[in-house]
Amino acid sequence: MPSLSQLNKKLKNFLKRSNGDKLLFFQAFIICGIARSIILLIQFNKIRTYIGTYKKESSFQIENSKYELVKKIAWAVNSASLLTPWKSKCLVKALTAQKMLKNHKIYSTLYLGVAKGGERGIQAHAWLRCGQLIVTGGNLKDNFKEVARFSNEK
Repeated sequence: MPSLSQLNKKLKNFLKRSNGDKLLFFQAFIICGIARSIILLIQFNKIRTYIGTYKKESSFQIENSKYELVKKIAWAVNSASLLTPWKSKCLVKALTAQKMLKNHKIYSTLYLGVAKGGERGIQAHAWLRCGQLIVTGGNLKDNFKEVARFSNEK
């Protein structure tokens, strides 16, 4: 649990951000809730048709002008997910970022991976790539073997 001074610092940094960044943060918070609800209520086989085309990759090249927005969406999703009262782990974050990027006509690839988890059996992880950037889940992706990918690029 962060200390009061850490929370104070984060709040001050948040308040210094542009109104556009704050709007992205609140959009991410809401979409995280929708993504979490979908994961809990709908079977994955039905969800996957909306995620994108199975075994397809989106382009590794995107316009330079879009990278700044991709980074801002990554910040918004990763920041908002820390504050949700529900669990907003890797799949929720990947789905949220994918939806936010797609709203801006920026395409991405969502990856699913598995790893042996010792006493806990098999662990799963999801991450999202847009162009050359890993938007969500990048800090753990190297620990997992990719088992599926979905591109929402047309």
